Amino acid sequence: MTSRGLASWEAGAETDRVRVVVVGDEPTLARVPAVFSGAPGLPAEVRVDSSAPEEFGAYLESVRAGHLAVVFFLTDGPGIPSALRALRDRRHFDRTRVYLLTPDAGEVTPETIDTCDVEEAIGRRHLTLPMLAQMVANGVRAYRALGANPLVPRNYLDAQWNEVFDWFETTKWDWREVDLSRIEKERLSDDDVEMLHELAIGEFGTLPAAHNFLREWHDEYSFSSWTLSWGAEEARHALVQSRYLRAVGVELKAKHAMYKREPYPMGRHRAGTLMMNIISETRASEYYSALARRVSEPVLRRIWTLLGRDEARHARAFAVFCKELTDRSDEDRRAALEMAYVWLADRSRGIKHPAGFFYPHSTTTRGFRRIEGDLPRITDHADQKILAIIRKMLRDDSLQSVADVKAQLRVQLA
Repeated sequence: MTSRGLASWEAGAETDRVRVVVVGDEPTLARVPAVFSGAPGLPAEVRVDSSAPEEFGAYLESVRAGHLAVVFFLTDGPGIPSALRALRDRRHFDRTRVYLLTPDAGEVTPETIDTCDVEEAIGRRHLTLPMLAQMVANGVRAYRALGANPLVPRNYLDAQWNEVFDWFETTKWDWREVDLSRIEKERLSDDDVEMLHELAIGEFGTLPAAHNFLREWHDEYSFSSWTLSWGAEEARHALVQSRYLRAVGVELKAKHAMYKREPYPMGRHRAGTLMMNIISETRASEYYSALARRVSEPVLRRIWTLLGRDEARHARAFAVFCKELTDRSDEDRRAALEMAYVWLADRSRGIKHPAGFFYPHSTTTRGFRRIEGDLPRITDHADQKILAIIRKMLRDDSLQSVADVKAQLRVQLA
């Protein structure tokens, strides 16, 4: 898949009528329509087909992979039917659920079931119409649950989440590193407290982002699992800064978190969404790090240093998942570049950080514009790091500036 992109995979397939096929000898197949038509509770969208074993290969060639939900193989012994091997040799039928209907289910070994990913072996003598209808209903539901996302691997641990987890988990900070009882209030300025207040409010923007990630990545588990870890870390950012504020006598109103409770509109391309977060995390990392160097109160300096490191780690992980998309699709590569241009090209109205941009009724926009005004050179430095991430991710050393990004987009859109 290169030109159409992951955003368009199996468009509409989930609502089409799905197929169930029974594979067996001719005498048995002759009874299939009558048996299924009498099964109570059979899903209305199911089309029932039948195929002789020797014709099953041709049948598979004629059926769209995204439509074959369930296959019943009628067997006369414990061996693996050759037709079943033909199905499992075709990677694009991995979603299809398989049942073996045998004379005696006990003859089928667990190894046989595991080798060909068979859901269950059932003795035909024990099969009833309600059982049959329930197997079809469960099979269709399972087929739909698997979705059609090409990034979902065959084995759970082959997902990108497993690759990211170790370094992400082992580099996070411990709460024991922050001792609020040692705050030296006399070393805090009013400006420090005001900036801390705005940053804590800004961190509430990760709540709708987490909502959106789980909605936008509803058809997989890898990035969604990472989202849970990312969201937990971001929630700590708001919490630790709010606790510091309380320790110095300043309360952060709950209304600021509630302003951000509704998810903002989802993006058209996942690669674009990830690029937007690479940018926001990298900028946040640089702001925290710069503020940590500037503040004299040691506990707050420690907090902002830790949060700056966190945001850098987050940007790195977002880039890993974004690269997974851009490596597979020209459309996703273009979507990532478009998003980079949108957020990097024009800062005349402020930082345009998502946490403030999508919530004009919140105070966050004002806070981020203040940060932008205080630290304009830091934004420039952050954006150079973003361009370095983009160059590495897309393996394109020509992208040295925003103008280069625009030029590359022109080439791709020509």
